[in-house]
Parts: sequence; C-alpha cells; structure tokens
Amino acid sequence: MRAAARVVILPDPSALAQAAAEHIAAAAVAAVAARGRFVVALSGGGTPRPVYERLAGEYRERVPWTRTTVLFCDERCVPPGDPASNYGMVARALLDHVPVPPEQVHRIAGEREPEWAAREYERALRGALGAARRPTALLDLALLGVGTDGHTASLFPGRSALDERERWVVATEAPASAPVRARITLTFPLLARARDACFLCVGVEKRAVAQRILGAPAEPEGAAPCPAARVRGIERTLWLLDQAAGGAIPAR
Repeated sequence: MRAAARVVILPDPSALAQAAAEHIAAAAVAAVAARGRFVVALSGGGTPRPVYERLAGEYRERVPWTRTTVLFCDERCVPPGDPASNYGMVARALLDHVPVPPEQVHRIAGEREPEWAAREYERALRGALGAARRPTALLDLALLGVGTDGHTASLFPGRSALDERERWVVATEAPASAPVRARITLTFPLLARARDACFLCVGVEKRAVAQRILGAPAEPEGAAPCPAARVRGIERTLWLLDQAAGGAIPAR
C-alpha cells in the first residue's frame, strides 16, 4: 500500500521553489548512491521555472548531472523553439547550464505528428528505462503540477488518456480554452512507476482544487477523481503548496 501524501505549505512561491530544488537535489544524490543513476520526469509551465533556475545555479555542483536521465511528463505540439514548448523552457532555465550528457535528455518531438511522436517517445523510453530489467519503479522522481481543473501532465478530465492501461505515452487534447490544444503526455501506467511524485501548487486560483484533492475527506458523491489525485509515488508523494494555494489545508 502506498503511503499517504505529505503536504508542506510554504510562505510564498520563492520558498516553494527553494524547497522543491532541495528535494530534487536530495533525491538525485540518493538515487545515484543507491542505483547509479537518477531518472527524473520534468514538467513545463511557469511554476517550475524558478525551481529549474535554482538547480542550474546554487545546486549545480550538488546534483550528479552526468548520472541524470531527463524525461518530460508532457509536451505541447509545437517546435522546441516555440515559447510554448515545455522542452524549450526547461532547456533555457536548466539544461543549457548543467552538464547532462545530451544522449541522456529525452525530449518529446512536439513538432511532429502527435500520434507518431507519442509512439516514438514510448519506444525511446522503453529503451532508456529498461522495463524488463526493472519491473517496478522506473522513474526516481516525477515533478508535476496541477491545473485548476485537476489535470496533471496533460491528463485532462474527460479525456480517453485517463483510461489508458498499457501505453506509457499518448497523444491527447487540452480543453478548447488552452492556447495549444494538441498535446503528448505520459500516462498513469508510467507515472504510477515513479518512486517519488512531487507536486507543485502555487497561487490562489489553485486553492479550490488543492482543497478538493488534499483537504476534503472524500470526493463529492458521483464525482470523478481529479487526475492529479490519481498519481501516487511508490515510496512517497509530496505536495508543496504556497500559502495562497494551501489556504486552510493542514500540513502533514
């Protein structure tokens, strides 16, 4: 049985970014000491950017970058140079500044046809992660966010990607309000094989969904669980929230 989520409320986004960078660096050191490499799946968006900047700055010498394998939780279907590209943001904030070997960075080809890109990414991940050799945990850490609708990665409420049981990567769509609808995302079958699932949740607009996932004793009757609530790490699940998002949720 997986342990209950740990919830940490930080005073502001800066403190949250610092705590997240510390958590990732510690996880990297522990993974390399125990298994010889650190496999991390990263997310895009504005919330994790300050985390990546800290990892590229004050934590640059602490993280064993040459033993780190970088994956992506999802991608918008745009070229890597597009401002909306998750890979592009992570490269500018982190990867361009640390000595991760290029062959250990596995980006999603957002510029290609989505179904093809999803199949290719899954093929690449199965080769890189060696599923046959490690039948349980495959990711050391998945760094995730949560949307106001409860989505995480690009696993949106009501999409067929939520029901996937075999494939690790699928093409999907964001809601019509999203600037870029076409997406490629990791699925629950792979995210469920993360030792550590770390969620970042910032801003008052996230307070309601955080309360729904972490504060309420149960989902409202008849409601489908938020996609983010379905991701639990094998060894730990950590939610880092700033005060604006955490509201009255008790730390635990």
